[in-house]
Amino acid sequence: MMSVELAGSGGQKAYAQVLVEGPPEAVHIDARDAPLQEVLDALRTKFNFRYRTSDVLDTWMTGTFDGPLPRVTARILAGYDFAMKIAPQDIDVLILRQNMPKSNAITAATPAATVPNRSPAPVMTAAQANRYERGQFR
Repeated sequence: MMSVELAGSGGQKAYAQVLVEGPPEAVHIDARDAPLQEVLDALRTKFNFRYRTSDVLDTWMTGTFDGPLPRVTARILAGYDFAMKIAPQDIDVLILRQNMPKSNAITAATPAATVPNRSPAPVMTAAQANRYERGQFR
């Protein structure tokens, strides 16, 4: 079990804990108030797991994750853009950046093209659709 002691603000101490068990096919991770970087470091210690990033991995995690290592890794990285290379003996992850919150994504998006306001096409009845398919529709 890997336990990590972190210094908290105001001279108080906070305790983060990351437990990683099992083989790569059936990983069990229990994270309690741990930054994402500590969870990934625990995976690197236990498995042939590598990760690279230029982003600060300071998202705090609390939860239990079970399953194959690639699936568990994807669940842990929910909210981040990442690419994963899975080989028979190892996993290499490139973590690009944290996704933008939805409220910022709308304002940062490029404006969409304006679509002319037209009335929708009339709905055909089944009899009209049959005639249309036979080329008899006018």
